[in-house]
Amino acid sequence: MSEIAVIEGKTDTALAPAQANVNPDRRADVDAKHERVAKLLEEQGWEGLLILDPANVAWFTSGATARGLCPDWEQPALFITPMQRWVLASNAESQRLFDEELDGMGFLLKEWQWDWRRDYLLRSLAQAKRLACDRPFLDLPSAAEWLAERRRCLTPYEQACCRQLAEVVVHAVEAACRNLQPRETEREVAGQVAHRLLRRGAWPVHISVSADGRSQRYRRHGFTAVPIERWCVVSATGRKYGLHVSVARTVSFGAAEPAVREAHYNACKVLAALVAASWPDAIVREVFQAARRIYDLVGAEHEWHYAPLGYVLGREPVEAVLYPDMDAAMQIGWTLFWSPSIGPATSGETVVVTSQGPTVLTSVEAWPVVLVRVSGMQLQLPGILER
Repeated sequence: MSEIAVIEGKTDTALAPAQANVNPDRRADVDAKHERVAKLLEEQGWEGLLILDPANVAWFTSGATARGLCPDWEQPALFITPMQRWVLASNAESQRLFDEELDGMGFLLKEWQWDWRRDYLLRSLAQAKRLACDRPFLDLPSAAEWLAERRRCLTPYEQACCRQLAEVVVHAVEAACRNLQPRETEREVAGQVAHRLLRRGAWPVHISVSADGRSQRYRRHGFTAVPIERWCVVSATGRKYGLHVSVARTVSFGAAEPAVREAHYNACKVLAALVAASWPDAIVREVFQAARRIYDLVGAEHEWHYAPLGYVLGREPVEAVLYPDMDAAMQIGWTLFWSPSIGPATSGETVVVTSQGPTVLTSVEAWPVVLVRVSGMQLQLPGILER
């Protein structure tokens, strides 16, 4: 497969990647995904696949993302045939994509001048061809669900990227908590978390800081100008390599209040039940039943109604919400953010489902732990940092 970019039929050696910088693991991951798409095309009798959804672009390229302000309908896209893979990008984006995102990944380029609009190029590609697309376009058949199912199951390369990202997100949240001072505002703490994420190349997708029990009233929240007097819950979702990882931690000035400590410990028990049940082929509905039994045992039987217990993460910060009536079976490679709450307390970790069972990606860096034994497993979950 040629490494020279082709621009509307012309070669541009300036876009040829420097082979010395190729990441062989990422290249192998992209090649394997191309093989899977090629098999789909053969089975369906399609000549090619248009990929327009940025999450699917990140999946197929194993990490490439657009930068800068760009409307959805002008985002870089992909055109995949059984033998070739093409990036569709405007002239404002193409050079950076190949220099920073796609160096040596085997992609060719079809470029449009920014004022021509992407739609013109897409229509010319689709003319008189049997193509599929991952978004509604013309009358092309959809490959959206096929891509979504495979996108949720992270490959070994993607799991390794998530482990590196988890270290970045955990450090950002824990370091901010170790350094915050009484009466700093939620906004100031959020800014410290975002700063630490950005310094290490991760994008702060979502940050929540809840001071002094505000999380009991607002199970979904962000951050405000409220000062932190006694304690707070800090959670963050970071993006890097086109992937997402989330984590939550609780910090207290001095000894935690007994009610807060009890609620947090009980939330850890529920979290342990969710993690321990996250095995391949486990039915989501049955995992919820295990968690609800713990809610009942700790006298918090209604708490699970107030907010979702978990999500599937991946190329999207929320690939899928996990519902208590779902009959879907967990798959190897699913990455889950379990974050049960009880009263003001939230305990949240990112977990990957492997053939050997669940693995916590967001293990503590320098933080007190709570030991919980459940279903033959002993888990070290984050306790409350008392400063």
